[in-house]
Amino acid sequence: MKKLFFVVIMFISVLAVNAQVAEKTFADLKNEGNAAIKANDFPKALELYEQAMVKWGDKPIVDTSMVYNMGICAIKAKSWDKALKYFDKAISMNYKKINALLYKSDVYRITKNNAENLKTLEAALALSPEDAKVKSKLAIYYVSEANAIYTKGSAIILKVNKDITAGKLKTTDPVYLAAEQKAKDEYQKAIPLIEKALSFDPTNKTAAQIKAAIEGALKG
Repeated sequence: MKKLFFVVIMFISVLAVNAQVAEKTFADLKNEGNAAIKANDFPKALELYEQAMVKWGDKPIVDTSMVYNMGICAIKAKSWDKALKYFDKAISMNYKKINALLYKSDVYRITKNNAENLKTLEAALALSPEDAKVKSKLAIYYVSEANAIYTKGSAIILKVNKDITAGKLKTTDPVYLAAEQKAKDEYQKAIPLIEKALSFDPTNKTAAQIKAAIEGALKG
């Protein structure tokens, strides 16, 4: 009988604990999420914030800072789809709109979605044409695009130069001359992109270096 009584007490205790967990409010879960952020446990913070959203139900969410923080937590947790979702929500709530757009562009850059990256940065520029952070990220975008083309051209010339070194080709051979022209064509494609990068950020050292390298290659 005592054993049965003990089991009943344990069962009631479990129910009580579960009830306490179930009774957590939106504010409780949000505060726990805030604490998780301070502890740098971003996946846990995101989980807690999402639980808070469930508690909130179908009512229009008004806690803009929490939604924005959910986007940041999602980036830290490398949950890219959720990051886009919550930054889009923050943007629709007009909360830290420029920063949210820049974070979105980071997600697209990381996931190699160049078209959406540029589109997002251009949206940020349209809202804040003189924002230094927006201009800097646009410069970085165009530097990356120009560098990819410059690298392609350099690979072409490097390949035939190896054949020259190996004695397989001469610089006067049609194959070499054709490759040299093809590389220069690639360099020409990179020029407007690098110029655009420098128009957004004249202090971008990588852009200046690539421009100098292209100009040197075209003269050579």
